[in-house]
Amino acid sequence: MAPGLVGCAFALTSACSFHSLEYLGAGGSSSGSGGYTNGNGGGDLPTAAGASAIAGAGATGAGAGAGLGGAEPELTRCDDGQKNGDETDEDCGGRSCAPCADRQTCAMGTDCQSAICTNVVCQPPSCTDLALNGNETDVNCGGDCPPCAQGRHCSANDDCSTSNCTDGLCESRSCVDGVLSAGCPLLVDNTPYSLSPSKALGNCIDDDHDSVEDGNAVKLHSCQSELRQTFWAVERADGYFAFRSALSGKCLHVRGASTARGAVIEQSTCSFAYDQLWKPSLLDSSLMGLTSHFSGLSLNVADDKAGQDGQAIIQGQLDDSADTKWRVTRRSTASYIAFSPGAAPSVRLAHDAELATLTSGDQANAQWLVVPGLGDASLVSFQSRNDPGRYLRHASFRLWSDTNDGTDIFKDDATFRYAQPFTGSGPLDKALESANYPGRYWMRDGSSISLASFSNTTDYKQSATWRLNGR
Repeated sequence: MAPGLVGCAFALTSACSFHSLEYLGAGGSSSGSGGYTNGNGGGDLPTAAGASAIAGAGATGAGAGAGLGGAEPELTRCDDGQKNGDETDEDCGGRSCAPCADRQTCAMGTDCQSAICTNVVCQPPSCTDLALNGNETDVNCGGDCPPCAQGRHCSANDDCSTSNCTDGLCESRSCVDGVLSAGCPLLVDNTPYSLSPSKALGNCIDDDHDSVEDGNAVKLHSCQSELRQTFWAVERADGYFAFRSALSGKCLHVRGASTARGAVIEQSTCSFAYDQLWKPSLLDSSLMGLTSHFSGLSLNVADDKAGQDGQAIIQGQLDDSADTKWRVTRRSTASYIAFSPGAAPSVRLAHDAELATLTSGDQANAQWLVVPGLGDASLVSFQSRNDPGRYLRHASFRLWSDTNDGTDIFKDDATFRYAQPFTGSGPLDKALESANYPGRYWMRDGSSISLASFSNTTDYKQSATWRLNGR
């Protein structure tokens, strides 16, 4: 039996999802990849449609207890006017049928059109439910909800507080991209940037060595279109911003929360404490200063050597010298991650609504925003670029793209850990380990991705190693 599922067979607690019960009801085992085995234990999982039906068996109909006793799972039919198989209400819910309408019965958010399941009833969309639903254009804004702030998704000018929707994003009416001026926001929330010192505009702040670890000091390196040089601006109160790495999901931070000049700037888990917040100020027509909320000192280049590759970034004197002036440039590339199996670099992990699958395309549905882990901020979660309410999460030991329903179960299922690759040595080769099922990793299985326990085989190591590509 899979780790952590024994208790689920007897009682549904806050640590056990309905998918865990469904899995047990299907008679799954912990061998191979995700519980379905073939002759060599390598995990010959069924097709996506078949897996949906199998994963749901036992949750309804005969029930989990009957499933464990060996009874045949009840087949799901989405057009027979009955509640059967893994449906949560008549001809809806589960993984096999369409989501249920408001006020119908559900087990979790994915069973509902609104993605909100409360007290086993699908709730109507609202502008405060932290899900992208209804006619919203971004989470809880746009459409019939209040207008969205700059940097958020939109489909028309009325969706934006700025009344300007350009290329699907809310933009300021008074700004020209890349040019600072009075009345133009120096930084825009939820927007990716690179940062270059005025004395060496060809160098950028760089997440040194493509590290994803806390305590990794950032340095200057030649500007390239790389994830490690992209930082998302996250607006906080009083005009301060955090800068979150597009690669690691961690924030720029003053080492040791120091107030001393010369303290090194590093990346650490995003807490949005004062030592991670910076206030922009206009210094001339295209340059800004960035002042630490905690110390009052400026973002600075060590030893006034901005032109030297590998130079450290520190906090330093508060003045208008050239090494405290920064060109902050909006990024149009290297802001999102695309995942490719290590042995198939042209393949991408994409989503088609809730289905996570592999494709040869490179569209927006195969690109993911790295954010601090929903269940553990020191880890990572992956948000869909073209459908920002969706996140990669596991259920029934398979990877899905589901709308965040705000539950602890969802947050834990959608949180992962970057781990060392099983094969390959590139800095952007990683294994992706489940946070709440440690020892289980993303593994390519045909056109799907399962959550599989480690197997010391060449096939497993290649299928469970992923290349991170900037997009």
